[in-house]
Amino acid sequence: MKKYLIAGLLTVSTTTVFAETFSGPLIAAFYMETMSTPKGWELSYKGKEGPVQVFTMRRDLDAYPQTAIMSPLDQMQRLMCGDDSLKNMMKNGLKVRVDAKDKVDGKIKTSKGPILSSCPSY
Repeated sequence: MKKYLIAGLLTVSTTTVFAETFSGPLIAAFYMETMSTPKGWELSYKGKEGPVQVFTMRRDLDAYPQTAIMSPLDQMQRLMCGDDSLKNMMKNGLKVRVDAKDKVDGKIKTSKGPILSSCPSY
């Protein structure tokens, strides 16, 4: 049922007015609920900054230091380019960024990520 719901909502989002109907929280929930995620990682939607949709990846690197070799950008690319509906949104000009909030030595370090504006051709 969840897959049909997200497919329907994302189909609405792929129209020419996708900027107004973009559902970042739904996309973040889709990632957390249906995709294999690294332990200690959590994706949330921050909002829109100019033409860019911004997400935040919280990573607990104190509890799961072995996941530090993976990047939030790679996870966002896997999400946005691995689903046909999201990939079409990227082809239609959607730009996303994923910032990282890493817990290291008990402190939170925030870093701004690069913009993902296209999917690689395989």
